[in-house]
Amino acid sequence: MGQIDYDVSNHIATIVLNNPAQRNAVDKEMSGQLVAAYEDVIANDDVRVLIITGEGDKAFCSGASITGYLADGVLGENAENQRSPLPKPWRIYKPVIAAIEGFAVGGGFTLALYCDMRVVTSASKMGPTALKRGVVNGATQATRLTRLVGTANALELVLMSKVIDGAEAYRIGLAQRLVEPGNALAEAMDMATTIASFSPDAVQGTKRLAYDNLDLPWEEGLEWELAVSERSFRTADALEGFTSFVEKRDPVFGQQRALDTLGFEEYWPNGNLPTWRT
Repeated sequence: MGQIDYDVSNHIATIVLNNPAQRNAVDKEMSGQLVAAYEDVIANDDVRVLIITGEGDKAFCSGASITGYLADGVLGENAENQRSPLPKPWRIYKPVIAAIEGFAVGGGFTLALYCDMRVVTSASKMGPTALKRGVVNGATQATRLTRLVGTANALELVLMSKVIDGAEAYRIGLAQRLVEPGNALAEAMDMATTIASFSPDAVQGTKRLAYDNLDLPWEEGLEWELAVSERSFRTADALEGFTSFVEKRDPVFGQQRALDTLGFEEYWPNGNLPTWRT
């Protein structure tokens, strides 16, 4: 049976999918552990950034356990049970970085897409596999890919079940960093360390603006962003950030949390909050 390894250090949470014998496929036990880890990331004020990676150099994640699907009776017209999708970090306001060594295919590819940023290596292999299994490329793969790399690039990947290497993923904008094999986690940790040094409320607020504005008309989105940004100048972290600059010292952020005072619900233009935030 697989498991996950979960650690929090220096405001950075790390989830390691630890099932290398099955290319870090996620079974039922791991699925429950992932949900618990996500819940801690959300609730734990000490966590400012999350990194997800896989054990070993062969795979980030190969998706949900196919043998588990067959054994659990979730396939075919006479199937009686619903599958248990691989849990994704899609309700986490804190930045999530995927450190991808080796394969990220199938549900593992979807997991990588749910992360905010992706670090790949020249040996990484990424792509969807649903059409090879006779099912729709769903689980928001097509939607997320279109937003990340454009319609044509997204359709080429999903309609051909195309697996691309790290260099191609970086070229089309699917990955934000391309490193040598063995260095994905270190690069992701460098990125996370930088992000974790900033105000946690300002970081989470920025991520919310980036995603929530996708649901808004252009002008409404701009007005909402300006309103939230203006409110952020009235926080303790803002005072600390400007004061530390004048005093020529490093800022110490997060001493007085104020995320709820930024007015996300108050300023949401049409009163219908995006479903991803519920």
